[in-house]
Amino acid sequence: MSEGGNSLSGHSSEANASGEKDLFKNTSIIQKIKCFITKDTTVANESTKVFVVIRVLVLSVLFYFLTILCIDKAMHLLDGRGMRLSILFIAVFVWMFYMTYRLRAKYAAWMFSLGLLIFIYINLQWFGWWIGVQHFLIVILMLVFFVGYDGFPFKMGLAAAATLIRLLFYYRFHSAEAAYPIPSQMGDLLQIINTVTIFWCLSVICYVFSKSTREMEGKLVKYNEQLQRQALTDNLTGLANRRRALDYVEQILSEGQHENFSLCMCDIDFFKKVNDTWGHECGDQVLKAIAKTFKERMPRGSLPCRWGGEEFLLLFPGMNGDEANALLMTIRDKIKKMVVEYEGHEVSVTMTFGLTEFDFLKTIEDAITEADGKLYYGKEHGRDQIVF
Repeated sequence: MSEGGNSLSGHSSEANASGEKDLFKNTSIIQKIKCFITKDTTVANESTKVFVVIRVLVLSVLFYFLTILCIDKAMHLLDGRGMRLSILFIAVFVWMFYMTYRLRAKYAAWMFSLGLLIFIYINLQWFGWWIGVQHFLIVILMLVFFVGYDGFPFKMGLAAAATLIRLLFYYRFHSAEAAYPIPSQMGDLLQIINTVTIFWCLSVICYVFSKSTREMEGKLVKYNEQLQRQALTDNLTGLANRRRALDYVEQILSEGQHENFSLCMCDIDFFKKVNDTWGHECGDQVLKAIAKTFKERMPRGSLPCRWGGEEFLLLFPGMNGDEANALLMTIRDKIKKMVVEYEGHEVSVTMTFGLTEFDFLKTIEDAITEADGKLYYGKEHGRDQIVF
């Protein structure tokens, strides 16, 4: 029993090891194919993304050619001349794939488009209008649209040319007799293959180019958000700056949602002494600690901002003066007990507050001036207090 168990275990281990090797081998092949398709061109200053799209399209059309050729061979639809021409088309598109490593993107796209256009024309002659091969014109139009950097007139001219070719093909082939008549079931199969291939090619073009556009737009949005935050935020403390505070007040006034609105001007007592004694780096640490206290203690919807230097403006929408005063008492006590450690020293500070209740009948500038006056009254009469 033991030997049999060991034998099974050994076979299982060998099978797992073999499976892992096959997996690594397949992964390696996939990576090689990916690297081969995404390989850069020898031409300088060209977008690799464009060449990747063209190569995927060429490979897709090649697969399509081979599928159609196999069906034609199995159904005996084509004669010797038709088979030779089909093989020639496959050889030409293989050569096109090779040339994507040698040509500029614009030339490679036009070369692919011209080859596909000739293919459309010949297939319309061979099998007739109703197999749907003419819709490859949309692939050509979209590819050339995205590849070039030409202006609006050129692209509109290109769209007009594609429309004209489509109409010419229609009047030439929609009622013409096919060179190689095909059974209705075979026509349905070709219609399905053409539709799948065309939609696949369109999806590749749309995905690659829209992906890059979305990524660029996303980067621009993030960059603009970052610039906006920097423009409205104090770099040292992370609080809103003066501009953001005034914008916020205008927003509150325009919404008219708050019957009560209080604001407070506050200032660090003897802050110059802190800078002179311990240095400006210590002063910066004190400012950051006070800003952190404001963020932690002020309720949602209120806004602390650095007005300038060691002076702060606190906005309390939805709170009357008594409510704001009670909150400021807890903030004042918290700051008074706060200790900032700097180079082995413990630094403590106090703050003076000037609080006013905005009655919406005066301007915000008047309310700030009133709060500022109360602040300096408190400075002149003992500091470390709330004047309301």
